[in-house]
Amino acid sequence: MSEFIASVDIGTTNIKINLFNSDYQVVDMVKYPHLNINQDDTIFEMDFEEIWDNVLDGIKHLIIVNEVEQLEIILTTAMHSVQLINEDGTLSGGVLTWADTRGAEIIKKQSNEALTIQYNRTGTPIHSMNPYFKLLSVYEKGKRVSSLKDLLFYRLTGEWVIDISNASSSGLLNLESLTWDAITLADIGLETSELPRIEAVDYNAKAMDTLFNAEVSVTIGTSDGISSNYVFSDLDDVAVLSIGTSHAVRVINNQPQLNNLYQNFAYHIKKDQYLIGLPSNNGADVLSWTNKIFNSDFEELNRIAAQRPQSESVFVPYLNGERAPIWDEGATGNLFALTRVSSRESVLFSIILGMIFNIKHNVSALEELADFSAIGLVGGVTELDAFPQLIADILGYKLYIPTMKNAETLGSIAVVKDIELPREYRIVEPRFGQSYDALFKKYLEKV
Repeated sequence: MSEFIASVDIGTTNIKINLFNSDYQVVDMVKYPHLNINQDDTIFEMDFEEIWDNVLDGIKHLIIVNEVEQLEIILTTAMHSVQLINEDGTLSGGVLTWADTRGAEIIKKQSNEALTIQYNRTGTPIHSMNPYFKLLSVYEKGKRVSSLKDLLFYRLTGEWVIDISNASSSGLLNLESLTWDAITLADIGLETSELPRIEAVDYNAKAMDTLFNAEVSVTIGTSDGISSNYVFSDLDDVAVLSIGTSHAVRVINNQPQLNNLYQNFAYHIKKDQYLIGLPSNNGADVLSWTNKIFNSDFEELNRIAAQRPQSESVFVPYLNGERAPIWDEGATGNLFALTRVSSRESVLFSIILGMIFNIKHNVSALEELADFSAIGLVGGVTELDAFPQLIADILGYKLYIPTMKNAETLGSIAVVKDIELPREYRIVEPRFGQSYDALFKKYLEKV
């Protein structure tokens, strides 16, 4: 009997499911956008029932079309999600994502000393993305606290379980004991019984018989950040840069390596493995905003990135507030040093440079926390052929870009199976003919 793996990746904008055969080759895939998003200046919620229906529909479709008899589902979800559950088991509101800023008001009321202690105990940055602060704002006694990961696993298997990596990014886990943190729970008014059981990322359970016409098991899996890093598990000394709507740069390290100044995250994966890094609110979303404001498109931006027109303007890309490097939810974007000789092309190039300079700012901080000699790059920006070269030139690192589409789903398999799967990469070497150091220095003076 042929065995298949359905690697399910649920982010804040869509669901991707890749079906792999026993040789870890992709044989089919489905993708669903999140349509029912509730969003304003403070709220950013997803609809769990929409997500559940699409996951179920996608897996059933892959089973039927590919005549699958035996299947392992591996779950990967975005970090920091919160779903409250009523006492009767019904859902209470939507899924709060990392971008939901409820809890920001709580942070302002706490002392720097208390915040530092909380950060050092949990390894989760002091920011409204942290579910701890959201729960201080929205939690009501008697409700259970769930997330995308454990609620999906419960619907699939009947077991209420969360993986250690997503538990670690919840702001509720003690980074030393790797158990729910008693002090943090007491602050919120939570009992351990109101949270899921914690298991390793390779924990597996049988799917409920009523769901699928196949023999199906479910592996709890990990988070999207970790799966992105494991895409490059066959390479040594590589940091991983993910550029989606937001961006993040991360490494897998053998210790947490917390730094209160940088507020890097440190999330446990498995024994002697921690995901450490810095997340930003502003990635390719900056480019989407640019297209809307300037009536440009990605083809034009790619052409400008290739032409690299002369520009002395500086763009600070904090359109969505900012996490790392400045941790200021009230930050805004700014364009400096415009003159009458500034052209449309030079202004657009300044915006592109601002997005990449923001990345460089975080990469520079990560250099002080961990050693790496190259960068693995994932995200939609890799499809714009001029951007990887510009990124390599500005960061000064060789880039490895997977040739496989949605390679993160293969990374999910690598982490739970604890295997290295050789991959094919497009390699982009930095070129040092044109220096942006002076402009980057001007940029740092403005942030």
